[in-house]
Amino acid sequence: MSDNVEDAEVNFTDGETDAAPAAKAKGAGPGIARILMIVGIGLGAVIFIVTVVVITVSIVNKQGKAAPTMTKTESYQAATPILQYVGTIGEIRTRTSDPEPSSVAVKIQIGLEKEDKETPVEINERLPQLKDWLRTFFTAKTADDLKPGNEMIIKDEIKEKLNQMLSKPTIKEILFDTLNVVKL
Repeated sequence: MSDNVEDAEVNFTDGETDAAPAAKAKGAGPGIARILMIVGIGLGAVIFIVTVVVITVSIVNKQGKAAPTMTKTESYQAATPILQYVGTIGEIRTRTSDPEPSSVAVKIQIGLEKEDKETPVEINERLPQLKDWLRTFFTAKTADDLKPGNEMIIKDEIKEKLNQMLSKPTIKEILFDTLNVVKL
């Protein structure tokens, strides 16, 4: 034999091969596994987000109770209603209850429903009672009580008491034509 032997002619028959052929991978492979991992993470994130949203909404809605609906109240209206006004009371003059009294001059308008025909008649029938109560009301106040910042409170007190004095609570508004408080 010669030293020049071609590799192709070498034949090992007793199982003495240099390397076994690479085994083919069975199954999905690394690309598919990576895709499944990303889909699983995405699905987990969606489930987490939906759970957080459901819990947050139930807490905000007070465990599923419906939010109360807004009702239109008398104090909230797009436009003030048109009323009829009774000004037959005239001007009330009195003094405050301060140690150094102030002079009070007030002229009041009483607002009623436009269709109401009975209450103006009753107001005229009770005019002496209403004037006396108004005079007593303003006499019991101090000059500080009658400041412009307290006008809404004063109007509400007058409306409430006059509605109690009448047979039906039909007074809707009290307006002051004048409210003068002058230190003496």
